[in-house]
Amino acid sequence: MAKYVVVEENVESKSEKRVRIFLAVLFFIQIILLPLPLMQGTVVIDGVEGVGHRTALNLLFQYNGFNSFSEVMVAIYGAILIIMPIVSFFFCILDKRSIKKYIVSGITCVLCAVIICFGPKDSIAIGGVLTLILNVLTLFMTSQGFQATRMRERESGK
Repeated sequence: MAKYVVVEENVESKSEKRVRIFLAVLFFIQIILLPLPLMQGTVVIDGVEGVGHRTALNLLFQYNGFNSFSEVMVAIYGAILIIMPIVSFFFCILDKRSIKKYIVSGITCVLCAVIICFGPKDSIAIGGVLTLILNVLTLFMTSQGFQATRMRERESGK
């Protein structure tokens, strides 16, 4: 009787696996950094104005509700800063064969960096600086993983 062997054509190479795991670790660190203050600026609580820090969670959940359109936009910024790294983390963990994880990772890095730099009109705090550094590193590793996947596909096509 003949034995059939199933051969997977899209087997992940060692370099792709290392990049994918490293990206997952970077996004996990970015998720851990969510409670750190991203921005600092004036905060009004019960009519008293003072200097305060805003985390991504504070951007999403306002103390006294959403009174204007700008506060709704700030909440959307907070939701993006919270949800996108989590989605990218799960893409990096679960997607082993396609380049979708690199596309999602690149979009996440660019979107989070734009929101931190040009979002609410506050100055950037230590959490924002660390997140920006992680985003630059993640974008670099995303390009490396994309190139490793393309090289594997090119070699398997020969």
